[in-house]
Amino acid sequence: MTRTALVYRSLRHYWRSHLAVVAGVATAVAVLAGALLVGDSVRGSLRDLVLRRIGRADNVVVSTGFFREALAGEIGGTPLVVMQGAVTEQASGRQVSRVLVYGVDDRFWSFHGISGMSGPSGDGAYLSQPLAADLGVAPGAEILVRVERPSAVPLESLHGRKEAPGRTIRLTTRDVLDASHMGEFAIRPQQGSVRAVFVPLARVQHDLDRASQVNAILMAAGDGARVGGTLESALKQAARLEDFGLRIRTLESQRALVLEADAGMIDARRAAAADRAAASLGLHQVPVLTYLANALRSGDRQVPYSLVTAGDLPGISPRLHSNGDASPFPIVINDWSAHDLGVRVGDPLTLDYYVWQEPGSLATKSAQFRIVDIVPLAGAAVDRDLAPVYPGITRAESFADWDPPFPIDLGRVRRQDEDYWKQYRTTPKAFVPYAVGRTLWGSARYGDRTSIRVFPGPGEDVADAGRRLDAALRAALDPAAGGFSIVPVR
Repeated sequence: MTRTALVYRSLRHYWRSHLAVVAGVATAVAVLAGALLVGDSVRGSLRDLVLRRIGRADNVVVSTGFFREALAGEIGGTPLVVMQGAVTEQASGRQVSRVLVYGVDDRFWSFHGISGMSGPSGDGAYLSQPLAADLGVAPGAEILVRVERPSAVPLESLHGRKEAPGRTIRLTTRDVLDASHMGEFAIRPQQGSVRAVFVPLARVQHDLDRASQVNAILMAAGDGARVGGTLESALKQAARLEDFGLRIRTLESQRALVLEADAGMIDARRAAAADRAAASLGLHQVPVLTYLANALRSGDRQVPYSLVTAGDLPGISPRLHSNGDASPFPIVINDWSAHDLGVRVGDPLTLDYYVWQEPGSLATKSAQFRIVDIVPLAGAAVDRDLAPVYPGITRAESFADWDPPFPIDLGRVRRQDEDYWKQYRTTPKAFVPYAVGRTLWGSARYGDRTSIRVFPGPGEDVADAGRRLDAALRAALDPAAGGFSIVPVR
C-alpha cells in the first residue's frame, strides 16, 4: 500500500475525529483573535482616557516640599499646587474624601490650549462632574475644602507636629467642569472617575501660609529644552537654595556663615553637597547639632529644658574633644548652669532628653557626662544662632508661651529659667563633641546636623564668601537630592 492510499484511508475512517480537531482549532483561533482585538481596544481606550486627562502635559515636576512659583516660569512651565483633601457640601453635610485639590489660575487652561476659559478667583471653585454628582451640588453651592497644612518639619521627627492640623477653605461652587475643560485632570493614571476641585492658586497659597510658592510644575514637550537643554539641566540651572529648603545666613559678629534647612535638620544628601561645596572653595566647615534636653541633672539639682549644642566649634573650649565612643562623655557648661547646679570641673552630669522612636512613640533617655570645662557667657559661648528655628519654641517670649509638639511640664520652670530665656533665648547652656551628639541624637533618615558653620579664610570678606558658597552649593546640589522629581506622565 502506498503512503498516499494510507493517508486517504485514514482520513476516510477517522473523519469524525479529524473534524472535531479542526473545529477545536478554529474555535481557539477565533477566541484568541477576539481576545487580542478586545485587549488592543481596551489598551487604546485606556490610553485615550489617560491622554485626555493629562491634556498637554508631558512631564510634571513635583517636589516633597514647596518651592518658588517663579521657578516654573524660569524653566518654561506652568505652576500649580497639588494636594489631596476632603470636600464637604455645607448645607447637607455630605462629604467626599480622597479628592484631588488643585491650586490653579488662568495659566492652567492656557497651558492646555483651552481658549475662553479663566481660572477660579476670590472664593470661587470649580468641581469635576463626578465630584459634583457625589456631593449633589450645582453652581452656587457652598463647599468646605479641607487639606493638610504643609510643614517643612517632618511629622515623624521630634519637632514635627503629629496632630498635623489641617486647613479648611470655605468656597462657593462657580462651575462644574466636564472632561473637555480639564475637569478630570489627573497626574496619576486611574481608571475610576476623577473627583477634583480647582481652587484659586492665590487663595491656597494664602491659606496655607505659602505665599508665592507651589509644589508642582506642568511641562509640555520641549519646554525644558527651550531654556537649557534637558529638563533636568534646566531645573538644576534655575533652582535656588530656597527651592531646596536651604538658606545661608551671614554672621558678621562671628565671621562665619551658617547653612540651615527649613526642616530643622540637614539630611545626608544635602549635607554631602554642602561638604563638597565648602571643600571646593577651600573653606573650613563645622557641622552643628543643637538639641533640646529635658534636664541637666547633678545630684538633687537640675536645670530644665536646656539647649545643648554638639559641634567642634572654635572658641568654645580646647578641652572639648572626644571620638564619641567613651562614657561618660565630656561636656562643657556655661557658668550660669554651673552656678545653678553647684558643680565644678570633673563632676558628673546627667542629661535627659526625648527621642522619637518607630513606630511612633516618644521615649525619654539619659546619657552620662563628665564636666571638662566651665565657660563664661561671652564670646562664642553666647551664640543664640547655634539653634535652628524650633516650631512653638524659638519665637516664644517666655516658657509659658512654649507650644512644642511634645509634652512639657511648666511646673518645673523656675524664675531663674524664665530670666535666662528672656535674656539669652536659644543660647545653649552646654556643649558636647559633635561625635557624641551625632551618636545620641542623629537620624539616618532626617540627618545628623541642624546647621553647618562655614568660616571664610583670613582677610576674606564674609559676604563675598557667602556668595561664593551659594554658587558652589547650587552647583553641587542634585535636584533629586533636594526633593525634586520629574514624572513622565505621558
